[in-house]
Formats: sequence, C-alpha cells, structure tokens
Amino acid sequence: MTETTTGSVLLADDHGLVRHGLQLLLHEVLPRLQVQLASSLAETLHILDTAGRFDLVLLDLTLTDVHGLAGLHRLREAHPYVPVVILSAQDDRDTVLAALDAGAMGFISKAASPAELRAALTRVLVERTIHLPQSVSGGMAAAPESAAGRSLSELQALGLTERQIEVLGYVVQGLRNKEIARLLDRSEVVVKKHVTATLQALGAPNRTKLLVLLSQRGYRVPAMRSAAPD
Repeated sequence: MTETTTGSVLLADDHGLVRHGLQLLLHEVLPRLQVQLASSLAETLHILDTAGRFDLVLLDLTLTDVHGLAGLHRLREAHPYVPVVILSAQDDRDTVLAALDAGAMGFISKAASPAELRAALTRVLVERTIHLPQSVSGGMAAAPESAAGRSLSELQALGLTERQIEVLGYVVQGLRNKEIARLLDRSEVVVKKHVTATLQALGAPNRTKLLVLLSQRGYRVPAMRSAAPD
C-alpha cells in the first residue's frame, strides 16, 4: 500500500478513546484508508458477515464479550481468509507467540509510544511487512535493503519453487493446510509437502518461528486472494 492506495480495515477495540484515537492515526498513515470500528467480538463478526471483505482486521485481545485468544480463535474459525493482526497492551513473549500460533500474522503493542505505534501501523498497512514487538523480535532491525519490504520471491534463491513460495505466503497470513488446499484446489497432502519444504529451506521448526524469522528479515506479506466458492 502507498499513501494513495485505498484499502479497508476493521478495527476492533472495546475502549472508545483508544478506538477513535487509532482511527485518526490510521487516517494519518493512509488518508484514503477505509476504517470501520467494532467494540465487541459479536459486532466484529457481524460486520465481517455483512459488510464485505476487509483487507485486514486489527483485533484487541480483550473485548467486551471475549477475553484473550478465544476471540482470535473464533474469528479465524468464522473468517479464515481475512488477515488478522493483534493490537494489544498485553505483549509478553508467551502471549505474542500464542497469538501467532493461533493464526495472527502480526502483533502490535499498544504499550508502545505514539511514534512507535505509528511506525508499526505503517509497517503493517503501508509496507505490508510483518510487525512483532520487541518481546519476540528482540529489537532486531530488518536489513537496510528491506526497508520497503522484501518480496517472498527472493526465496527462490534457497531453491523454493513458485508454488512453494505461494503456499508460504498463505501460511504467513494464518491459513491452515486445509484452507490453503481449498484456495489452490489441491489436496492437503500436497500442501503439507510444500509447507514442510519451505520450513526446511528457511530453517524454521514451525509456523510461529517462521513468522518471527520473516519479521526480522523484513519480508512483505502478499495480498490474500479470495477463497474458492463452496
């Protein structure tokens, strides 16, 4: 995304001041960005059911009707093809890693300073790179050449095929093997082989470690394509 790019974001937070303050910050980052607000998980799911596709959901871990990762699990079950980034003040390492394992493709700490928060939102929404708090990233900065986001296609240098890199993009966005198989009209067995190959090539034991690695190296998240019809 660039400053002139349009897009749609659903921001779910149960604190009115935080919700509207973040909406103003998002409009500052991307003036043409369409931002819709929700104050509960029920409202979030209703909007996703009725308002059409969103490019991203920014989800607080504690809403009025759900607490912790239960909300993320329910959202991913109901709408697996919508990318989700967690936005929470609860940013300890265990919570962040659990969120990634549950299907989040990034995590932004609300405990950060306004400047840091703006930079994190810019990374996610403008540069489309994976952002993780220092509790997980260790404060490691991406390489200078990755400032604008590195394409996953660069991983062909490791011997990955175009299909394996495509599968990797979906893994990064939180899709499970069965959901990737549906998108690609392939069997889960084939998809599992692709996932295993990408993890081995990158030296990552699982999806969670993979996200941390890609975040540290500044790789860009590809756009999600629509799921195949039932």
